[in-house]
Amino acid sequence: MMKKRNLLHSGVLALLLTACSTTPQSGKQEGQIDIVPAFENQTELKVSHLGKNIRYVPLETTDSSLVIDYVCKVKQSGDKIIVTYRMKSIMHCFLFDGITGKFIREIGHPGEGPRDYSEPKAYIHPVTGNIYFHKIPNKLIKYNQEGDFLGEVVMPNGLPSGFYPLLTQDGMLVYEEDANNPIYQKILYYLDETQGIQGNVNLQRRPNNDGFHQEKYHSYSLFKNTNTHGLLSYTGAIKVVYKDETLTFFARSYPALWYVGNEFHFHEPLSDTIFQVKDHELTPYRIFNLGERRMSEAERGKKEGNEEKLTVTYVLETADLLFFQCAKNLYNIPTIYNGLYRKKDGVLTMNKAKDGFKDDLTGFLPFHPKTQTDKGGFMGILKVEEIHKWIEEHPEVKLEGALAPLKNLADDANPVVVIVEP
Repeated sequence: MMKKRNLLHSGVLALLLTACSTTPQSGKQEGQIDIVPAFENQTELKVSHLGKNIRYVPLETTDSSLVIDYVCKVKQSGDKIIVTYRMKSIMHCFLFDGITGKFIREIGHPGEGPRDYSEPKAYIHPVTGNIYFHKIPNKLIKYNQEGDFLGEVVMPNGLPSGFYPLLTQDGMLVYEEDANNPIYQKILYYLDETQGIQGNVNLQRRPNNDGFHQEKYHSYSLFKNTNTHGLLSYTGAIKVVYKDETLTFFARSYPALWYVGNEFHFHEPLSDTIFQVKDHELTPYRIFNLGERRMSEAERGKKEGNEEKLTVTYVLETADLLFFQCAKNLYNIPTIYNGLYRKKDGVLTMNKAKDGFKDDLTGFLPFHPKTQTDKGGFMGILKVEEIHKWIEEHPEVKLEGALAPLKNLADDANPVVVIVEP
């Protein structure tokens, strides 16, 4: 675990956003993942590639725990499932039992009061399990899983559009990407909850980036809770169109920072490189080599001529696996692809994201990962109407064993959380 003293004198480090990579072959650079061969030879991805067991957990439906399933987010914390959603002014954070799906309680509530959150982002402390929420304009408020209010943390730069904290034993690592700031900023820093910023890693701007200016914008679009841009839409993405007809994307709540064992890893949205945060530096950890399908810096944001180019849009990582998505034709109508990289032998397989992972463990619906679990697995969500439709089309399938929890689901029931365990 990183200690505060290791970040007190962090220096400026160039962010290698334009790095390339390769898969296992002679002469390759360490850590490189060669995308093009797997992209051009796509194959079927299976749930058994992700883990050894799959569980279906129907979330209990009560008057106090009704989830609007198509906008909910799921996370795991120990033996609990945390579900959040926001639809206009309707916001909730619910706690469920991770085995039975039984509703336990609601955590916090939205509003304008000092203990109310503005948005239920649900950042979870890895040791205490405490849950942090956004409080506009510049605070995170926190609750424990018993529902007790534990106070607030003042964020020195407010809560910009691309804000993501990684809660640590000593405080937070915080990444900020501010799409609404007249001068575009990206910051990575360490924060002590009571003493403020304790160490900076200043991220060098990309070449030819002279900063953002409001007068250059033509329009904004928000992609959220749709399949248009894959998991980038799941967490929310802002598309900005400029007056010169170029485009760019900003990710909201993108999981830019995460743990793998005792390491901190960092990936900036749409970057080719995953970094390890270590000893005052960002060290390249994995580099996606897009080969001839990579967009150069000069080509970025242009709709014409980039139809066949690939962009890495999302990354999830466990101790054994690296799951990512990339988009072809990002700036027009994108097609999203899944990639699964097995670390132990460097094998990479890819398919179209719409096909998901074939459930070869129970023979049920394809699995679509939404997030990773804190136990090295992956989580997804199934709507009840999807389940009912599939069962009607496959009357030969018996709902027993792992599928037994799917029996007798009411039409208006809460969604079912799917957990693939290593």
